[in-house]
Amino acid sequence: LEITDIRVERLQDISEQDAIAEGYPADDSVQYVPPRLWYKDLWQSIHGENSWDENPWVWVIQFKPHLVNVDKYIAALGVI
Repeated sequence: LEITDIRVERLQDISEQDAIAEGYPADDSVQYVPPRLWYKDLWQSIHGENSWDENPWVWVIQFKPHLVNVDKYIAALGVI
């Protein structure tokens, strides 16, 4: 993984795109739930019923996967 951005933000400031990146299901067979609401429900299922309301600071780490052998990737960069 290549880290492309690191920042802190309040939990409730999550964007629709970031909620989708967190694993929002793209299954059309279930009733539509907006991505942020889906993420709120997910967060509360993990951290407790009122955890969303606490609106903590969270780390946002964005990354890009490189689907190659790590040794080949590093060699291509000329690091070794």
